[in-house]
Amino acid sequence: MLVSERQHAILKKIQSEGFVRTFELVEEFGVSDETIRKDLSALEKLGRLVRKHGGAIRDTPDRFELPLPERTSINEEAKEQIAMAAGQLISPRETIFLDASSTVLRLADHLPSFPLTVITNAHHIVVSLAERTDLTLICTGGEYENRSRSYTGALAEDASRRFVIRTAFLGVDALDPERGAMDLNHGHGVLKERLIERVDRVIILADSSKLGERSAYCFADIEKLDTLVTDEKAGPEMVKRFESCGLSVLRAPRQSSVKR
Repeated sequence: MLVSERQHAILKKIQSEGFVRTFELVEEFGVSDETIRKDLSALEKLGRLVRKHGGAIRDTPDRFELPLPERTSINEEAKEQIAMAAGQLISPRETIFLDASSTVLRLADHLPSFPLTVITNAHHIVVSLAERTDLTLICTGGEYENRSRSYTGALAEDASRRFVIRTAFLGVDALDPERGAMDLNHGHGVLKERLIERVDRVIILADSSKLGERSAYCFADIEKLDTLVTDEKAGPEMVKRFESCGLSVLRAPRQSSVKR
């Protein structure tokens, strides 16, 4: 394979998954670590990606600020695995909150077939669950944000405070053992911060590319979170760091058939 062909394949992979790991590229292309590092350095100089420890991410400084359709297309398989695992953590007649993250949007497709009360600030989740007659579906309302197809601001925060919520399923832009749970979008971060103060259980849904990263707004320390559901690519050392902070970590197994 020519250098240009390999670099094109790397870019194609990073556009579909949102990130790449050096050791995986070494195995896939059958070349040395040094060769892959040179490829990543060359692509970074061209402004096509951003190198991170152990790999690289898309050249998108504001991952959360991508329009929702673009965010849902990143790392689809991992998000589907996480959503399926998270759905098994829900009990009948619970009152749950689903935020506007792209991973939690996948969870809406895997809610169990029993009565639930679902509160959300995500317009797409309301549309997705509108035909479910076994659900009590409540939208917070608030200031509509077109990019994320969701509602934020004082009205959304006030609505979320009026209900006794058992479990909040929240996405993150980054999750770090020392810095906590972070979001690039301040409005979403504040809403999550207010929620965490009142709910019984906080479950974070985050694919492995977001672990150990940092973002603009910290909405919760790790100690305020209960469970992290991530994918099987989450490294054992990273998992241990979160568990040492008291966070329960569930790594969702790869499914034989993944819904697209």
